[in-house]
Amino acid sequence: MKRIALCLVVLIALIPLASAQQQNSCISCHQLQTPGIVQDWMKSKHYKAGVDCYTCHQAKEGDYKIEHHGFLITPIVSPKKCGMCHEYEYITNSKSKHAFAAVNGPFLTWYKAMKKKGLNPFDSNTAKEYPPEEYIKKLVTPLYPSSGILAKIDIYNRTEGRLFPNMTYQHENQFLGCMECHGSYVYEGKDGKLHGWPNVGVGRINPDGSLGSCVSCHSAHRFDIAEARKPETCGKCHLGPDHPQIEIYEQSYHGVRYESDGENWNWSARPWKVGKDFSAPTCSACHMSELATPDGKVIVRGTHDVGDRLKWEIQGKFVTYQSAVSNKAEGYKPDEKLAKENRERMRKVCLACHSPNWVDNYFSAYEKVLNDYNMVATYAKSLLDKMYAEGLINKSNPIDEEPEIMWYYIWHHDGRRWRMGAAMMGPDYTHWNGALDTIMNKLGSMIDWYETHKKLRGETPKLSTSNYENGKDNGKTEQNYTTQMVLATFGILSLGLFLTKARR
Repeated sequence: MKRIALCLVVLIALIPLASAQQQNSCISCHQLQTPGIVQDWMKSKHYKAGVDCYTCHQAKEGDYKIEHHGFLITPIVSPKKCGMCHEYEYITNSKSKHAFAAVNGPFLTWYKAMKKKGLNPFDSNTAKEYPPEEYIKKLVTPLYPSSGILAKIDIYNRTEGRLFPNMTYQHENQFLGCMECHGSYVYEGKDGKLHGWPNVGVGRINPDGSLGSCVSCHSAHRFDIAEARKPETCGKCHLGPDHPQIEIYEQSYHGVRYESDGENWNWSARPWKVGKDFSAPTCSACHMSELATPDGKVIVRGTHDVGDRLKWEIQGKFVTYQSAVSNKAEGYKPDEKLAKENRERMRKVCLACHSPNWVDNYFSAYEKVLNDYNMVATYAKSLLDKMYAEGLINKSNPIDEEPEIMWYYIWHHDGRRWRMGAAMMGPDYTHWNGALDTIMNKLGSMIDWYETHKKLRGETPKLSTSNYENGKDNGKTEQNYTTQMVLATFGILSLGLFLTKARR
């Protein structure tokens, strides 16, 4: 028995020794080959807590594996691995909009097609058999709005590239554009190569079946909570004409306060104490961080589910309540009860700095904006359907004709700026870059296109309220239009005769 006990003691003592040997092997090479990685890790909490390279990179069942100088490792550290220590963060992130950003975005059509075949889209063997990036590349879909025009000019069958003759159009802006933020599908292909890599998109689909990439916000290898809390981290994806949250934030009172005072904040405190650690909200403060009063009493619990405090889903064609299911291909259903619970959590955040009257009045005005948008969007969509029904445009390619493109911009660009500007206290985005661009430019263009093409057919358009009451032809418009054209022609001829006489 004494010998057995002695052997156990020796084995236990050897475990950290083996780990140390592995770690020393990693550092001895990577200190020279990738010194930036090593230095970042040595500044991290992981280093101080003894979390070494092999803890995270050791290959396990379901991982993509490579033999690396005597060790079996994986280069893809998925949220599932982070969840070994950060379980709550992993669980809340796994059901979030972030986690499903790739499924709901670039891979939505592929996902539905695989489900129709009775296959599991999250099984990397499915991806190996039916490569998702190839499936979506030539699809004509508003998920890739340029796809409509690309199909119209038949670009995939052209090979006359001037820079690289006899090469085909790859549509690689999908990978280095959309998927950089939404996430790629990482899997080992039939060719033995790792597809969809490198990628740190927030909704990345990993070989082990987990969703997301923690380093999208906590960049490797420092994994710093302070970095994740700063607006610029969110702004690397939440920017631009279709989701300009960072630009809106920068023009808001919250953003101005951050710019003037942020350097004095305690970015690493947990919980984050309002007024003591920071003086104005960031994206993280409103949507994720665990907030507390200056004396440490928790106001709202932290979460990695970024929809946990949102009442409304404002990114789609129409505003709806939030859903308990983030996967839009699997039972995404607006849930009023959940939405109201989410609003109460957000209201607690706001009340940490504002009075109830201020908060409630702002929410009320915001929801009136959402109602206005829904009314305009409903009208625009009905107009688009009217054009289809009247044979003015063709459904076979859903995004290659002017009214279809304008409708896309209404809900995906201008209309989002309208809604998001109102949500985040950005007046210029609410009005000039939002409502006016939506109504005057895009909807106005749709109406003008419809009326012009109806007249070219010799038909009477029934839209303009200046000529029609409640959408009904008053019987005079076509006559007035014809009269105006005759008078205009007569006027031009008269002017010509007058000028001719004047020259004489």
